Amino acid sequence: MKAVVLTAVNEIGVAEVEKPKATAGKSVVKILACGICGTDRHIYHGEYPGDKPVILGHEFGGVIEEVAPGSKFKVGDLVSVDPNIVCGTCVDCLALRTAFCPSLTALGVNINGGIAEYVLTPDTQIYLVRPDLNPLYLAFIEPLACSIRGLDLADLKGGEKVAVLGGGVMGLLVVQLAKLAGASEIVLVTRQKYRREVALKIGATRTIDPINESVTDLIKGMDVTFECAGAVETFEQSQQITRRGGAIIVLGLTASDTKVSIKPFDIVVNEHRIQGSYLNPLTQARSAELVGSGKLNLDILISKVVDLDGVKAILDAPPAEGDIKYIVRP
Repeated sequence: MKAVVLTAVNEIGVAEVEKPKATAGKSVVKILACGICGTDRHIYHGEYPGDKPVILGHEFGGVIEEVAPGSKFKVGDLVSVDPNIVCGTCVDCLALRTAFCPSLTALGVNINGGIAEYVLTPDTQIYLVRPDLNPLYLAFIEPLACSIRGLDLADLKGGEKVAVLGGGVMGLLVVQLAKLAGASEIVLVTRQKYRREVALKIGATRTIDPINESVTDLIKGMDVTFECAGAVETFEQSQQITRRGGAIIVLGLTASDTKVSIKPFDIVVNEHRIQGSYLNPLTQARSAELVGSGKLNLDILISKVVDLDGVKAILDAPPAEGDIKYIVRP
């Protein structure tokens, strides 16, 4: 089969590799869609830890191609895959803090993932989706699961004023989730005009261009701020625009060596809760159900669909102006 293999930092290409075979507790999934994530870029450029060689891709789903005897799945099932494999028995797993499992192994990061024609997947990581689902939507279930985790931590009750800093796929999913949660005001901040236009169509009440407008002058007193850009500037802005006693949920991923300045005095007197949100612990099933419900506008987020040969060019360049989500369809 063909797969996109990362062999070293900044060295990637399409290669012929052996097609996997089902083994006890593991099924072979034929990939129908795999999203390209900012984390993939970080791994590619050596800014996020990952094993090599490895087939990239952790936002994927497809059709069950082969199962082992005793599997609860059957050939032809349409499925989503949670890439984060945990032990289930450690202190963190038992406390439902699965993202902190010391044995955590991720498909597409530590072991072969979904930017390939087929992938071998533990049955524990597989979730059935409605059989008539648009296969391209499979690429959204994992990032949506991460976004749902952020909303869980924010604990919106309805009526809150929400700011979303960053207009990539994560930010635009958070906009839609905040709308579903009943936020009274949703402000999206992003440099790209097209993404601002999209945000207004899917739930934002207003948008701000941080290049030509002052974010900290125009936004004040937000109940919850979601940092989805993974940038020093937006992390610092989040503390300035969030009300005293408000929450800052950090979803954006920076390079692993990025540092920011923090004033402990301000955190104390403002009682800001700065909360990181890592991975998708226990939210994959809810995400698959929500994607299948039709309550989200996902078509508007799809910018380009490429085959395996188109992946390297995407990873070699920053997202093109206006682009939101790239999906690989092997």
